[in-house]
Amino acid sequence: MSFVRENTRNRWKEQIKRTASEIKANNDFSFIERFIKDKRVILLGENSHGIADYFTTKTDLIRYLHQYHGFNVVVLESGLLEATLCKQFLSNDSPEKQIQNSLLDIYHNEEMKPLFSEEWAQSIKLSGMDPQPTYPLISDHMLDWIKDHTDYELYESMRTVEEHYFELDAEMLIKITKSLKTRMKVVIQEYESVLKLIDIKRKNYTNPEIQRMFLLIQRGMQNRLQWLQVNLKGYLSSGIQRGFNMFQNLEWLMNHYFNNEKIIVWAHNFHIRKRRPLTAKLLGIRSVGYWLQKNYPEDFYAIGFYAGSGEFATQLRVELEIDIKKKNIIN
Repeated sequence: MSFVRENTRNRWKEQIKRTASEIKANNDFSFIERFIKDKRVILLGENSHGIADYFTTKTDLIRYLHQYHGFNVVVLESGLLEATLCKQFLSNDSPEKQIQNSLLDIYHNEEMKPLFSEEWAQSIKLSGMDPQPTYPLISDHMLDWIKDHTDYELYESMRTVEEHYFELDAEMLIKITKSLKTRMKVVIQEYESVLKLIDIKRKNYTNPEIQRMFLLIQRGMQNRLQWLQVNLKGYLSSGIQRGFNMFQNLEWLMNHYFNNEKIIVWAHNFHIRKRRPLTAKLLGIRSVGYWLQKNYPEDFYAIGFYAGSGEFATQLRVELEIDIKKKNIIN
């Protein structure tokens, strides 16, 4: 058995030697052109959210893809509504505040700042594909927009349900109890009513910008509804369903919100991988990469980042040494 494993390792090493390309001075990524020239979606994965070099290299690669290949949209593993609206609503805030008030904690670091502060990045459109929310500040700005551009009925309905949602969300992070589930079911019904109201109200407006915002808000409210529904079924179910929900959001962005735009997706390797390991098959988990391979096999290219040495930080910002002998040290 060990002989077979050794042969497999040797084949991998030889394949890497044959196909590897060195990233030389000035971040020359031209070696990937033959792989991406006809692709609409580039997936940038990482086997840990806590390695600074990944963020720096990815930002440099995003700059290259933007400047030389016309990729203008970056979709993050973060809440769709919050990530999409952060630059619009928080443009007067510092990059730190924009990141901390709109993106998941995995992006709260110094290496993310260039996507918000450097001149080349001002023409980058940010978005997210995650159904789970981040922080309520974007919701407050969204409600102000509703108040200024629509009517009091829609504003008051959305203000109430969003307030209820973020109350539940704080509790869901701790423990989902029987009484909490009862309240979650009530808020699900509230979102169903709000979605119907949005559908009615948007027909009264012909302005393309207002219609586009309605489209995004409606999708965001559907995401809230979905996140409550999957969490009603428990932690395992939410993990299984999350990958499909992220794919649905990405597909919606591709086909409805960013029509004909080239898109870069930034997420964990777990979410962008095309193949399903045995554990994923047994649990019924299907990743974004799996669904893209099934539905858009010719339209995307995936790049996974792996580290061989150094340090990484856990979600709690605890720093540990990378040990490639321990397969589960980075997750």
